[in-house]
Amino acid sequence: MKMGDEAEINQRRRLPLENFLTLEECRELEFIHKSCCTVGYRPYVFSTTLLHLVVSNSAHLIMPFVSIRERLKEKAEEFFGCEYELFVEFTGLISWTRGARIGWHSDDNRPYLKQREFTAVCYLNSYGVDFEGGLFHFQDGEPKTISPLCGDCVMYTADSLNVHSVDEVVQFLYWKGKELDSTNSKEDSSYAEGLSPKRNVGVDYFKSEFSKDDALAESVFLYASSDVKEKQHRLGWAKLAAVAAAWEDYASNLRRELLRSFAHWRTSQSIYSVPYGS
Repeated sequence: MKMGDEAEINQRRRLPLENFLTLEECRELEFIHKSCCTVGYRPYVFSTTLLHLVVSNSAHLIMPFVSIRERLKEKAEEFFGCEYELFVEFTGLISWTRGARIGWHSDDNRPYLKQREFTAVCYLNSYGVDFEGGLFHFQDGEPKTISPLCGDCVMYTADSLNVHSVDEVVQFLYWKGKELDSTNSKEDSSYAEGLSPKRNVGVDYFKSEFSKDDALAESVFLYASSDVKEKQHRLGWAKLAAVAAAWEDYASNLRRELLRSFAHWRTSQSIYSVPYGS
């Protein structure tokens, strides 16, 4: 691909984007990753790839990725001046836990990676809020340092113009229990009353299993607090039923979307966002 003279290349070698993803999109992808991730490609790293989701019988969970990566591809083609020329090589969720780091490198630094032209990195959580460390540094040029912020994205050429590194993650901050208890108990109860027999069977199964082991039930459903007096059950059976129902609805909608899209994908030999009603 030809990109003009050296000055133009330097000007167009990276693009930071603020609020590219919504908070809802970030939380959805984070949830998928926490549910399905596996050991990653380097120490202290976990990953979730589209192939991993498909072979682990969770193909419907690729759907939230499709429209996002299509938006990313279109933005890269627009900024780097290569409309209709790019093919998505890799899509995945990568989490860096305490101790993870990577030194100076470019993203095409192996013979089998030389086909890479551009990289897009989207952040699902924020530096200083969800973790410490993990700053993204370019060796030269501007912006030189990227502070991860939920919803932000940075695109850059994958060659030696964008040699970069990531600082070691020194602290990873987990969700606080109180932040998880944001639902209304009355709404949960009314939702639970409308559960199908199939859903109620599942909840009853959990109920019977946890009632056999008080320690297990406490470890799963008890809000952990340094003050013993503050410990309390944050998730009752009505809430569990509501969560199970919401998950079933979410998964069913994604499966329908996948089935609706599959015929189009097979015809075009490409995965893309199929407009509803096509």
